[in-house]
Amino acid sequence: MAVENLVRRDEDTGYIIAWKRKYDFETGKFKDDTMTYGEARKKCQEMNSNDSDKTFWPEKIKPAPEWHILYD
Repeated sequence: MAVENLVRRDEDTGYIIAWKRKYDFETGKFKDDTMTYGEARKKCQEMNSNDSDKTFWPEKIKPAPEWHILYD
């Protein structure tokens, strides 16, 4: 099991932008564009200042589970 480190560096890779509506239960992720933590953080700041209905944050992409290890 991997433990996620709470310390994030701007050059860390594998981040996307996730969002949630502030007054509703709708959530989503922009999975098409992966970037570094620094790029995602800056883009989230811009998006948060332009859209008052949603909250955006950088989120680390989790690798797909390796099911073949369990079923070999």
